[in-house]
Amino acid sequence: MHIAPYEYINAERLRFGRYPVLDTILYRWARRIEETLFEQAGVEVYAGASVFEEMKFSTFYATLRRPRPIYFVTMEPLPGMGLFVADNRFSAFCLRRASGPADEAGEVKLTPANQARLQGVVQALLADFAQCWQDVEPVSPHLRKITTYPFRARILNPYENCLVAQIHLAGHNISSRLTWCLPRPMLEALLPRLRESTVIPPVLSEGQEPEQPSEATVLHWLNYGVQVRVGQVSVADAAEQLAVGAVVPLRVEPGSRAVVEVEGTAVLRASVGEVEGHYAFKVEGVYEPPSRSAVADPARFQPLRWPAAPAE
Repeated sequence: MHIAPYEYINAERLRFGRYPVLDTILYRWARRIEETLFEQAGVEVYAGASVFEEMKFSTFYATLRRPRPIYFVTMEPLPGMGLFVADNRFSAFCLRRASGPADEAGEVKLTPANQARLQGVVQALLADFAQCWQDVEPVSPHLRKITTYPFRARILNPYENCLVAQIHLAGHNISSRLTWCLPRPMLEALLPRLRESTVIPPVLSEGQEPEQPSEATVLHWLNYGVQVRVGQVSVADAAEQLAVGAVVPLRVEPGSRAVVEVEGTAVLRASVGEVEGHYAFKVEGVYEPPSRSAVADPARFQPLRWPAAPAE
């Protein structure tokens, strides 16, 4: 069977999270959108960000199937022009919050005042978008024009590449999407610097070795139990002698009178005593398990020869 190689250069759509800096900017913008919409509309909205993915402009243009507000935006000093698309549900949400009158069907009329209200919200969102770029590559978005007709939004040839990302809005009386479409040539000179840029500075500087936490610090992080074992009881002895009034001897390991255990693991050796009427233990050192005898010369080991089975 012949398997054709996959050619990325001719791919209609690529989505791998290939632009982490742009994705971080988009995530920042989502958080600012939540604050801005609360200030503008007085409602709590959740904004979820996708990732910037590369696709042919024809693939993006196919998503513009019905009239909706499409904003033409430049991002100085970057060359070219991009598109910012707000679906009709977002527009209706903003217009319902405006002072424009509603008709008998409950739909808000698109008055000049309402148009200004919608444009004011978009301008505020673009200002937030610019703030998210400040420590990366300062840009200044500018709204150039608006259309509601998709055929007027053909700013690129169908085969040209663009970067597309979405913000998903969800909340009370709102469920919509905001979409960015930025031509690849607009960001072409910027992408190499974005790959080398660090949006969030590393915790450790280069060449600095991470400091290892002490054992006391690690134990402080954990929820652990400490027990002091003063001896052991033989299971056979306990089974035979446990009864009311019986005295069962404790077997204490040689070299220590008590063992301090952390979650069942022996770590320290100690002695048991009394302080002001309370039992106490005094740590005497690190616990060392008793050594076991070993064969002095392993070469002297001989396999056991079992007696042959009697012949039948």
